[in-house]
Amino acid sequence: MSLEGSWLVESLAVGGELVPPLAAGKSLTLEVVDGRVSGSAGVNRFMGTLGSEKPFAQLATTMMTGPDELMSQERILLTHFESVDSVETSESGILLLSDGLIVVTLIPMGTDDVSAAS
Repeated sequence: MSLEGSWLVESLAVGGELVPPLAAGKSLTLEVVDGRVSGSAGVNRFMGTLGSEKPFAQLATTMMTGPDELMSQERILLTHFESVDSVETSESGILLLSDGLIVVTLIPMGTDDVSAAS
């Protein structure tokens, strides 16, 4: 399963349920090009190298601050990325799993008229 490409976070697990990202702030994105990972976690940018067993285990982030609710969402997303141990395809995109549970769903950039430029 290839993660190569540009992705938009469609949902993330919060309190045991998959929920859409908060509307305020920037889109949550993931880009994978030639084994390099980067994207927006809402307030901060992240970057790293795609791993084999844990694809996002060693991400670095910028250190900006923002509204509490966006920072909380960002911490959840980055924690989920670091815990991912399996990647699967779905009808609409990519499922990121940790211990068999879906923690993040991704759709190709441009889906649902959501712009990554926000």
